[in-house]
Amino acid sequence: MRAETILLPERVRTLDPERPLADAVALAGGRVLAVGSRDAVLDLRDGATEVVSLPGACLLPGFHDAHVHLAQYGRELTAVDLQDAPDLASGLELVAARAKRTSAGEWITGSGFALDRWGIGADAGAVLTAAALDVAAPHNPVLLRSQDHHAGWANSAALAAAGVRRETADPPRGTIVRAADGAPSGYLLEHAVDLVTAAIPTPGREAYAAALHAAGADMAARGITTVHHMAYEPPAGWRAIADAASSDDYQLRVWACIPHADLERAAAIGIATGQGGARFALGGAKFFADGALGSRTALMLEPYEGSQERGMAVEPLEVLCERFRAAAEAGLTPVTHAIGDAAVRTVLEALEATADAWRPAGLLPRIEHVQHVHADDVARLGRLGVVASMQPIHLRFDAGSVVRWLGDRRDRAFPMRSLAAAGALLAFGSDAPVARPDVFEGLRAAVRRHGVDGTVLPMEEALGPEAALEAFTHGAARAIGWGHRSGRVRRGYDADLVALDHDPVDDLDDLQVLATLSAGRFTYRAES
Repeated sequence: MRAETILLPERVRTLDPERPLADAVALAGGRVLAVGSRDAVLDLRDGATEVVSLPGACLLPGFHDAHVHLAQYGRELTAVDLQDAPDLASGLELVAARAKRTSAGEWITGSGFALDRWGIGADAGAVLTAAALDVAAPHNPVLLRSQDHHAGWANSAALAAAGVRRETADPPRGTIVRAADGAPSGYLLEHAVDLVTAAIPTPGREAYAAALHAAGADMAARGITTVHHMAYEPPAGWRAIADAASSDDYQLRVWACIPHADLERAAAIGIATGQGGARFALGGAKFFADGALGSRTALMLEPYEGSQERGMAVEPLEVLCERFRAAAEAGLTPVTHAIGDAAVRTVLEALEATADAWRPAGLLPRIEHVQHVHADDVARLGRLGVVASMQPIHLRFDAGSVVRWLGDRRDRAFPMRSLAAAGALLAFGSDAPVARPDVFEGLRAAVRRHGVDGTVLPMEEALGPEAALEAFTHGAARAIGWGHRSGRVRRGYDADLVALDHDPVDDLDDLQVLATLSAGRFTYRAES
């Protein structure tokens, strides 16, 4: 076979232990045809071969983002972005600015506020009030999500549209935070946010298509070629993702989970993990064990500092045991959100209790986030050999909260090196839109463990650059059963590649994406 495309960078970092470095790569039929020296690879060209010179570049396998909410990320690219707002007043100014250019009655949505960044303590309901948002946007319903997306802040119009009143009961696994007189304050926790979300008009097919196009273009510009979608979309969104990703023209390959509530319907028609094609495949069944640290709903073994609160259990042990077994019998991989150390322990107990179901089925369960883990459970997780799907970039905005709320338990936070040493498979992502899908920021967080506020978490858990790159590439590919075809620059593997302006193993700072390819086709090229 002759090469369709030959890439000539300064260096190829293959992440293939059999040949870690090379000089050139030949592509054909959407796959890697050859990896080697320039002369050897150029011997594969003919008159139709496109030879692409990438002077100074380092070519690597394209990045996986092992935890995203794809359509929601695309939609939030045009919403109010509060991630860089340093305080409450700045956040309200952003909402007011959006309201000035938004028609009366039209919804305003946004995300990215964080209690610790805004200096808000346990009295969040007294600060994040509907009345404050009413002043900023007097003619629009407003719903803002916290950075971790486990809390929401709504104004009076949004609460009214959702029918949330004084007499409205808390939903299962959710809390309507109330003022002293019992009226909804405007601050909502966990599934209480869903009450307001349900009142927002559902996007049409064109809106979803536009959101997915925006998400694909944004991620391709960041060097991402594959995403693991985490079942946070309504059915119309999931269908739109499947339609988009099944096209050869889409920038991303997608492995997409379903909500575990749909297990029985999936089993009834034989839907199982791994079904699909080379670009879109069915993932596992998504579960939730707890909330998040930023909203202090992550379920902890000991109370948060200065409090008697331990967080919130979303799906308890008995439910997880029953549902993990049902998932395994249906051929669906259990994929479970667990951030607090108590939640991680609960998931491990459920996986141990149901190993006789998922292990013979050849399934590879995942724990998503695995942000705080007791030392005893690090060893248990390793013995089970499950996937630790982590988001190092969360360390950037959670490091201060770890020190403030968990005190002497900071050594349990983001235990990446210990988990890898214990035998867990690391797969790294961002949880976009909770955080931007910035692979470079994630790499730096995994290696340096510095929070944005200067807090440094224990360096004993830091990874080296190559180990962190592995988790964003081949480790993530192995987590979804694609280790035989993705995450390496190796003959026969998918031609999903990224060219950077320099080698991240040499220097993690100031990295720039020069080009991204999916199946040998350029999905992004930087302007020269």
